[in-house]
Amino acid sequence: MNKVKRISALVMAFMLVLCIGYFSAMSPTSAWFYDSGVIDSGNSFIFGDLSVNTKFVSKNNVVFDGATKFNDPDEKLFDDVINVNEIHVTNQGTIPARLYAGVANIGNMKGLRWFMYTDKMLVDSSVKKTIESVLPELTDEALSVYNVGADGNSGSYILINPGETLVVKIATWIDYDSVSKALSGGFGIENCDVQMTLFATQDVDGAVQR
Repeated sequence: MNKVKRISALVMAFMLVLCIGYFSAMSPTSAWFYDSGVIDSGNSFIFGDLSVNTKFVSKNNVVFDGATKFNDPDEKLFDDVINVNEIHVTNQGTIPARLYAGVANIGNMKGLRWFMYTDKMLVDSSVKKTIESVLPELTDEALSVYNVGADGNSGSYILINPGETLVVKIATWIDYDSVSKALSGGFGIENCDVQMTLFATQDVDGAVQR
């Protein structure tokens, strides 16, 4: 029995040495990352040292007062009809993290569009002017590339430093062109089931996996 215990102890010691060697060989920005899975706490996303794909998921039934067109330079009421969801994000880790977003229509409403921002990004307190300032052209294609990248796994992000808390805002709206036929037929804009996801990743390219 004592011989078995001694062999077990030697095996455990050997495995410990292997583990220490493995983690010491990793880069400082990835050696202590772990997968904490999906975090859904109302409107708060709090994470520590995180995995490549730690995420916050929130499902909402969003009510829209009307449809609008972000790419119409004559649209004056864009900021009045968009919906804005706020998520309080805290980085309790010890290294900077990137925050990406994804928004999916899980209902029947057509024409859902979205844009992530913080108040520090706002131009003249206007979401529309902010969108105009970051897109090379006001098209759905340019908005999609800005949001999720040409590959669907990149796009714009917000950098959140260790110990920092940010209020991240996601503006959503219904594109008028997508629902104009329904509106002309007497149907109104009501509500839309929307899933919003925030991805917290390492501060490196290619880390987000939607």
